[in-house]
Amino acid sequence: MMLRQTRPPAAFAEKHGHSSGPGRILSGVFETLDRASIPYCVTHGYEHYPVHIGSDVDGVIAAEVRPCQLIELLHKNRATIGAEVVQVQGYRLVLAGEGADGSPCFLPLDLSADYEVDDRLFYAGSEVLEARRRYCEFWIPSAELEFGCYLVRKIAKGQLDDENERRLSSLYGQETAGCRQQVVRFWGAGSAALILSAASSGDWEPVKRRLDKLRAELRRRATLRNPFRVLGNRLRRLVHRARALWRSESGLNLVFLGPDGAGKSSVIQAVAQALACAFNRTIFCGFAPALFGGLRYIRQDPGRPHAAPPRSFLISVARAGYWLVYYIFGYFFTIHVALARSTLVLHDRHFVDALVDPRRYRYGGPLSLLRLIWRAVPKPDVVILLDAAPEAVQSRKREVPFEETDRQRTAYLSLVKTMRNGCVIDATRPLGQVVGDVNDLILRHMRTRIEHRLGLQ
Repeated sequence: MMLRQTRPPAAFAEKHGHSSGPGRILSGVFETLDRASIPYCVTHGYEHYPVHIGSDVDGVIAAEVRPCQLIELLHKNRATIGAEVVQVQGYRLVLAGEGADGSPCFLPLDLSADYEVDDRLFYAGSEVLEARRRYCEFWIPSAELEFGCYLVRKIAKGQLDDENERRLSSLYGQETAGCRQQVVRFWGAGSAALILSAASSGDWEPVKRRLDKLRAELRRRATLRNPFRVLGNRLRRLVHRARALWRSESGLNLVFLGPDGAGKSSVIQAVAQALACAFNRTIFCGFAPALFGGLRYIRQDPGRPHAAPPRSFLISVARAGYWLVYYIFGYFFTIHVALARSTLVLHDRHFVDALVDPRRYRYGGPLSLLRLIWRAVPKPDVVILLDAAPEAVQSRKREVPFEETDRQRTAYLSLVKTMRNGCVIDATRPLGQVVGDVNDLILRHMRTRIEHRLGLQ
């Protein structure tokens, strides 16, 4: 194996060690992999690591190391790394740590055994790892292979901006002969000449004008080179999606409870912002919408949730039946699918609220029916009660009488204590402390979920 050392720019070296939270985590990951003698290579975008990490850290890792082995290694060394694995999707991992200000910080790692783009193999991982070179405290590809990887990725994605052009021309200047070989490897004579002219002159406009044709040629040649590999990758991706849809383990379904004035809206917004990097997306959900919203004769006043009279017994029972259908079938077609796509689902209202405050939803039927429905519907991953004394709640909002606020608080506490996944957070403290406790609770749940799934100690 030929290993070469590359010296970083002086300005970067001076800044080294003053990295952000994700930068410190990344340094710990590199140190752990090196100590374990696991070959790896950061393929691109590393110029400012670990001082600044703009997006996912893309890299190649030895094929002998399976994802479960990698996760176990990172889990055992979590104290050294200063972070724990909270998301797993094959070789794609998310590690969560703590920033300088105590807030959560995340490092997304997108690793692979080979360098593939759009299911097409362009470089075997062994080829990239054999020619890697040292840069600061981690490994990067040789200049010609980095040029090839970066070029095929940008053209295959149809994305080529000024920064990409400068980087490609810079790499071309470092290893001209080797970069020429990479271009000829993936394009015919005419296209290769066009790309090589752009790389040497720095004028990429002709390439941009023919980007669609170059992309089509690249994909076609890569497919013909390894047709069964492309087919196999697509089939594996379909199986992975089906498995993710069945198990739905990468997302998180959270329900926030509490009387009006407990601070749910503020906490939910802050949690969504703090944990956004741990998920592909975030959605907000409320109570089941009205089945015939346009036909309601009595509209609820949000400032007076108990002003409207309860519905009749028969209508209430019928409405409870709708809630049953919505929270079972609606869940599988909306929430369950979102969770399979690594979505953070945040509820500020849920069916649970009807068990405590049926008057808000104008329910006039038996509470035993609602309890029966709650036993039947799919449960959220975590239920968080923002608890506060009635005096504190009333000082923020006085939509219901003091006695009602006190009753709701007692009912919420009693209900959450019966839930295996229920937690109580003191909401009388400053918002930052409340959000910090909620974030810690959520990340602990995600870490424990991975430990149980993979059998980690």
